[in-house]
Amino acid sequence: MDSSTRLAYVLFQLTPTRTRCDLVVFTGSNKKEKIASGLFEPFITHLKYAKEQIPKGGYSITLRPPLPDSSWFTKGTLERFVQFVSTLKVLERFVTIKNEITQIENSIQANKILNNDVTVQTEEAKIIYTSAKKLFSGGSSSSDRGDLPEKKKEGEPRHLSVEGMDTTSGLCRLE
Repeated sequence: MDSSTRLAYVLFQLTPTRTRCDLVVFTGSNKKEKIASGLFEPFITHLKYAKEQIPKGGYSITLRPPLPDSSWFTKGTLERFVQFVSTLKVLERFVTIKNEITQIENSIQANKILNNDVTVQTEEAKIIYTSAKKLFSGGSSSSDRGDLPEKKKEGEPRHLSVEGMDTTSGLCRLE
């Protein structure tokens, strides 16, 4: 097939994982020729229509010219497009952008996990604080309202003993 041959349509035949493709061109007389094979992602980066077709499923995407008599829709145009998408500089840019997106997604995920840990730690601290308040105040209703237990004497340390474990060596001041 000659480079100046007008095309009826172009078909991206996708692998089951939709990560790789074969690019097949078809003429009006139903002659076909595979002109490229490789990663699919670089192509959809430049083809909005193809990108929109991915969520619809299926293993092929057909590109047709916008008008029936589009003289620019030739095998040569597609070959130049494939060459552009396949150049090292474009592929490096694509990989760089993809890595940056992955880093951003990982950062967002880590932030969500960190925020979740802070929430869990805050909840644990509230439980410990409420338990300690009840223990020091004798479980009075004032602790249920969130009031601090009254001080016995200014600056006097309080000691906590839990089932035979004396914590006086690590005095805890309640203020």
